[in-house]
Amino acid sequence: MAVAAPWAVALADAIHSEDAEAALRAGLSAVGAKVAPAEIVRLAALAYAEAIDASRGTSLRGLLALSSAVRLMRHLSPRIQPLPVLRAIALAAADKKLPAAERPRRVKVSGEISHLTRSFEYAIRAGEVADATSIFSGLLTEGKERVMAGDILFRVVGEDMVEGGHKLVYAVKAWRLASALGWRRGDLLMGPVIARVATGIQDDAAYKTLMGIWGKEKVDIAALGSNAGPAEGEERDAILAALRGPSPEECAKGVIIALKGGVALDALASLVVREAAVRVASSGTYDLAVIGALVYADAARWVLKFSRTESRVLPLLQACLLLRSQPARRSELRTLTMANEAAILRDIVSDIEAGKDLEAAELAHTFLVKGAPMKGLIELLIYELCKEGPAGHLGYNLTLADAAAEEATGYPSPIIQAPVALARALAQSPKDRGGWPAIEELFGPPSISS
Repeated sequence: MAVAAPWAVALADAIHSEDAEAALRAGLSAVGAKVAPAEIVRLAALAYAEAIDASRGTSLRGLLALSSAVRLMRHLSPRIQPLPVLRAIALAAADKKLPAAERPRRVKVSGEISHLTRSFEYAIRAGEVADATSIFSGLLTEGKERVMAGDILFRVVGEDMVEGGHKLVYAVKAWRLASALGWRRGDLLMGPVIARVATGIQDDAAYKTLMGIWGKEKVDIAALGSNAGPAEGEERDAILAALRGPSPEECAKGVIIALKGGVALDALASLVVREAAVRVASSGTYDLAVIGALVYADAARWVLKFSRTESRVLPLLQACLLLRSQPARRSELRTLTMANEAAILRDIVSDIEAGKDLEAAELAHTFLVKGAPMKGLIELLIYELCKEGPAGHLGYNLTLADAAAEEATGYPSPIIQAPVALARALAQSPKDRGGWPAIEELFGPPSISS
């Protein structure tokens, strides 16, 4: 039997004992030993999943952070890829853990796939945590069965908008994490989220509204997948008006009518994400509800891409109602006179450090509308994000950065407003720099400052 490396033992112990500083030291040791960042995430995620207290009301920010970190790595040059990982493992260590004697025993139920999916859905709706986790473990086999497990998970959590739709966000983030790690021990990695979402349907008011309008409009759900129309001109204006509608019913009706008229699902998703990003970029304060709507819209768009079931449209429609429930703050950012790209990136750093949020947003906006490379800005913003310590908005901003980078690079039509939103949020965040000196000593400054 292979003996675990000292850094691995130290990291697992730090996460189990809720020692964020020791987790950072273990991570730095792993980086110094040239361990691949994804392997650091894997060990941290497994240690986290086997010990985390996933009961209602406890934080799972470590899981969100680890998922975000492993995905943000791909936007960074090899030299600095471990940065978000080091920050995420400290957050993972800080979450509440269970003593060894109280950790749930892992059980995997096997059986016929259709029976398991029905049983899993029932367990979630009934709040049967133990049954839901063991049945889901049995569903996570290879190929089609795993996709079916995802389809049923995202459909059920898409009905529940408790706490701004956090169940869908948790489910998507855990799925992305397990996928990024090759589904090795995927049942363990997904376990805490299944436990968290298996609490019964707590807030289905928006879902009932959507289903009521859906029935009245007699929409052929299956036919929506063949829609190919753009969300432009009158269609775009009608959808934006619906997102600011006087009631949930009017919002749902406006969006559903647009779909009946042939607007493509991804065209609607792109418009919804763009609107959410514009609201974050327009906000004069760090508004968690507004940021959460952008994160939810990104998760909903991912489900649209993942699934081929009729129910894949549900989270997107929920995103529309979530946006309608918030103030529709929009402001036009100025396009400034642009110096060379390196100079404007340095100015963005200065404005983030100084807390000049509008200035940082306008510079990021200018950088992108003038055609400068998206990669340079995203890498810079991730580097700036990783200066943040766990006492500030680090966890929220890692999740926001993942959504922003995905929307700016993961689809044919980049949402340039997403990284602009991230720039403004970073400038608005408290300047906690806990742990940064040790990290900076190892990695040095970003390349633009040379």
